[in-house]
Amino acid sequence: MRLFEILALLARARVLLATEGTPARARVEADLRDAAALIDATEARACAPWINVERAELARVVGDEVGRQRELREAHQLFTEMGATARAAQVAKGLGRSGATS
Repeated sequence: MRLFEILALLARARVLLATEGTPARARVEADLRDAAALIDATEARACAPWINVERAELARVVGDEVGRQRELREAHQLFTEMGATARAAQVAKGLGRSGATS
């Protein structure tokens, strides 16, 4: 059941960013922090890169390009390590790369 809680927190963060943007920053950060804690507690490592993807989107929304790039690099690395090559390639596009690791 805790896996569903992680997914729900990620979904809520995504919706808040899409609908409210910067004003929802504190709530988004709290949801992502809670999701990360659940990932650590449950060892649901497959969800970990999605935290970075959402943190990258938050950084984009607030105008932090350095933070966005950092989070996308981390997500790319985690997706690559777990063999999720299609997801890694999607993230690489956000980094402006072809999909090859650097």
